[in-house]
Amino acid sequence: MEYQEFVSRLEELLNQLVSGDTDTARIRTATSTLNNDFYSSSTCVAALVQILSSSTHWQVRQLAAVELRKRSIKWWSKIDVNTQTAIKNQLLEVILRESHELVRHATARVISSIAKIEIPAGTWNHLLQFLYQCCQSPNAGHREVGIFVLYTLFEVIIEAFQDNLRQLFELFGAALNDPESKVVRVTTLQALGKVAEIIDPSSKADIQLFRDLIPSMVNVIQQCLEQGDNDSAIKGFELFDGLLLLETPLLSNHLQQLIEFVLIVSRNNQYDDSVRVMALQFLIWVTNYKKTKIQKLKLVAPIIQQLMPIGAEDDPDDQDDESPSRMAFRVINSLSTKLPPQQVFPVVMENVFTYVQSHDPKFRKAGMMAFAVLIEGCSDHMRPKFNDLLPLVCNGLRDPETIVRRGACIALGCLAEELDQEIASNHATLLPLLFDLMNDPNTEIPKQACNALDAILEGLDDEILQYLPTLMERLLLLLDNGPNEVKTTVTAAIGSAAHAAGSEFKQYFPMVISRLLALMTLNKNNDDMLLRGIATDTVGSVAEAVGKELIQPHVNEIMRLAIEGTHLDHARLRECSYCLFAVMARVFGEEFNIYLDTIVPQLLKSCQLEEFDPFILDAEENLSTDIDIDDDDDDDAEYAINSAIVDEKEIAADVIGEIFENTRSNFLPYVEASISELVKLASHHSGGVRKSVVSSLFRFLTTFYSMSNPTQWEAGLPVKVPVHENVQNMTKTVMPTILAIVNDEESKMVIVQLYQEFIDTLKQCGPAIIADYVDPIAQNILSLYEKRALCQLDNDDEDELIDEDEEAEYDALLISVASDFVAALALVLGPDFASYFKVYLPHITKYYKRSKPVSDRSMAIGCLGDSTIGLKSGISEFTEQLLSLYLKALGDEEEEVRSNSAFAIGVLCQYTTIDISSKYNEILTRIYPLFTGKYVLNVTDNACGAVCRMIIKCSQVIPIDQVLEVIIRTLPLKDYEENEPVFQCIFYLFRANNSYVLSHIPEFLNIFAQVLSPPEDQLKDQTRQELIDLIKALNQQFPDVVARSPLGPFLQS
Repeated sequence: MEYQEFVSRLEELLNQLVSGDTDTARIRTATSTLNNDFYSSSTCVAALVQILSSSTHWQVRQLAAVELRKRSIKWWSKIDVNTQTAIKNQLLEVILRESHELVRHATARVISSIAKIEIPAGTWNHLLQFLYQCCQSPNAGHREVGIFVLYTLFEVIIEAFQDNLRQLFELFGAALNDPESKVVRVTTLQALGKVAEIIDPSSKADIQLFRDLIPSMVNVIQQCLEQGDNDSAIKGFELFDGLLLLETPLLSNHLQQLIEFVLIVSRNNQYDDSVRVMALQFLIWVTNYKKTKIQKLKLVAPIIQQLMPIGAEDDPDDQDDESPSRMAFRVINSLSTKLPPQQVFPVVMENVFTYVQSHDPKFRKAGMMAFAVLIEGCSDHMRPKFNDLLPLVCNGLRDPETIVRRGACIALGCLAEELDQEIASNHATLLPLLFDLMNDPNTEIPKQACNALDAILEGLDDEILQYLPTLMERLLLLLDNGPNEVKTTVTAAIGSAAHAAGSEFKQYFPMVISRLLALMTLNKNNDDMLLRGIATDTVGSVAEAVGKELIQPHVNEIMRLAIEGTHLDHARLRECSYCLFAVMARVFGEEFNIYLDTIVPQLLKSCQLEEFDPFILDAEENLSTDIDIDDDDDDDAEYAINSAIVDEKEIAADVIGEIFENTRSNFLPYVEASISELVKLASHHSGGVRKSVVSSLFRFLTTFYSMSNPTQWEAGLPVKVPVHENVQNMTKTVMPTILAIVNDEESKMVIVQLYQEFIDTLKQCGPAIIADYVDPIAQNILSLYEKRALCQLDNDDEDELIDEDEEAEYDALLISVASDFVAALALVLGPDFASYFKVYLPHITKYYKRSKPVSDRSMAIGCLGDSTIGLKSGISEFTEQLLSLYLKALGDEEEEVRSNSAFAIGVLCQYTTIDISSKYNEILTRIYPLFTGKYVLNVTDNACGAVCRMIIKCSQVIPIDQVLEVIIRTLPLKDYEENEPVFQCIFYLFRANNSYVLSHIPEFLNIFAQVLSPPEDQLKDQTRQELIDLIKALNQQFPDVVARSPLGPFLQS
């Protein structure tokens, strides 16, 4: 084919593709011809340039440019130098004279794709000179071309400009203030976002040059807002979002002004909601990455005060739609979770109390919602104030306006999630209110009431029984007659009711299971699928509550429908089916193995799902045609993450571990494939997926350990009790993966869960699983105390710490779990842990200061006490320091701290080899007031345990008769752990023929009867047997006394 014929035929095919022809067959034929006959030759590059230069149809020119970008990358090296030069020159001529913006943009990307090859090779140096000239041209169109091509170059080869930053800043300074072209100004904003990425954090001069441009950058956004150009304004806010993420501190000097600017934009309801939402999003990023700066500038209160009126605006009907009001509450939530509660809670609550008293229901709604979003990050801080805060919610539940009642239901649900015990203890007040709201004529209120009820029931336990008849009557009525959106929340609440009621739910099983099975057949639309999923989930809760015997007749139908659900095209339904599989595996144990061949491959398939949907971001490349053109060599493809698939992976990864844990040896054929997928997912971008991986990996380890019929481990290294070869092999897979997650993890909550699971695994499996990894594990814990862990490194350039005694509750949670892990390490390493403990001790004790919140003080003392149990005699070298600390803590103003101190000082007395008997009198004096403790459940129990440990260790310095007179009144204990030292002390005193215990045998026999009665976990097996032996011995000595006691059953052989 001659060249001109080649060009003509190519242009004809391109024209056919953009002509709007709806004949699919013709389009596919044209596409195939292009790929096979034209794009398979390097000649297509010059031909496309010619069409781009000469076609009279802009759509053809645009498509030619789009294809030219792809084909030039592939064929450039095959084109001779003279032709390359001609093409480069022609492209620069074309872009200057092109009148259509989309074609110019597509052409600019062609230039940048060729420049990506040519500039590093030093064969297109003229390009940069040409672009700088364009940017300084008196012709606005040329300036627009110059800036846009620079921007596209920055996208692909920004490093080439590293040595030209100062020239660029000078150029951009003028461009941001272009007198004619908004396009120049907005494109310059975008270009500066790319330039920011290559500024060296140590280059103060370049940083200052960039900072000098920020006021002009803000002015550009303001101009866009004034002209109603929302898209450009949003690009500006996206730029500033990106700058916050960079390591280089570019915004610090202007952060206060930027925050003031976005607050002004956010509050102006004349601006489009999309712009206001983006402005508020900036505040969330600021809270995440510049929290120290916010505190230093004292901006918390001004931000909250300006957010509250935004929260009083109307919300869109669709719950999934973003709006300024919803985003304002997200900012408050972010402040509450990222900043110390001492700084956020008082400010928000001052506004809340004002707003909920307003005559305007929108303001009352705003107050209630602000309270709701505050709870997550301030729950520990508000716990002591709970009784003062609950009436706020109760009043909201009774409010005459729907929007306020809805907000109160949401707030109650949040309280139930974070403060479940406090909410459960107020069931008599709350449940009647919710029952009334379930009859509300506005369907949104029963829905939200059931959501709140769902959360409350999870923590209610036996207290639910008195409400169960009324509750089930209301729930089943709504289930039969409500719309789908209400049925969904009702069905979930039934599951929570079953969970709380346990076996007492059996009476409702027949009427519930028939309804749930019917719901599990729904499949007509998305609402049906969601309801089917919740029903599937609820069947699992019901099965676990009523047990294997009742659910057995229905299991085949349940599993058939659940398995069917995994094959429907609905990720949420698959998640719920997987959750059901996990529950059924728990209920049926190894009997569940008949389903493994069906469900495990499906779970693994979900772990392998592709979650990225390719799409083209740039409008100039969206030609609104069904063109299937091969673009394998387009390395600039953009992707969107399918969040539903991510959620499905999270559930699948978690369920795999749970099913193995319950089916054990039957699962062995799937272990290798499962572990392979879990290890691959360990570096997944989703924190939720990584949490599931951690959970399942530890489950695999503990399950192999329990399957090996292990001998009880002994503390210390080297390992004294070897583990099975299978456990060793699994450890070699699991531990390196876990350590890799720890090293790379940015999410605080993933780290928290990881260490919580690690602690449980350590306690079960002992030191063998960490024998080869103690040092890196110890270093990781130290990094948490020193706030050097990756998840603790906020992208903040402020060196100074605002107040080391105040930190966000999530940050405090990290330290708390690190301290729990220290105690677990002490438990499995024993006295060998002393050298590590010496390093941790100063980091732990700094959390016991009066200026620290009670949770920190309590955590510190509790950690030291728990560590002492593991260290045993290894605690001796720290005796003096710890004794002094505990004596001080026994006088703490908070009973919780005093309780932990009593426990800690008791175990110190028990295990230290240093003689501290001279301090016993002072210790007893400090402990005695704890026997009148009223608020903390185990305060007297810990005091009792401490004194008993002291008696065992050095009874001769203790006024035993006086002490026992106090102790006997506290027995039996509610904290069963402390029964151990108490009864060991009693055994010790009876063996020693102590006069007091011998003269109070009837009282002791009554106590013995109570601890030998249900619940049976009051005593450990060995202690229980020792007690029975003591009773038998007393029966031989004092048969009449024992005969008069309620101990007959325990005297049977």
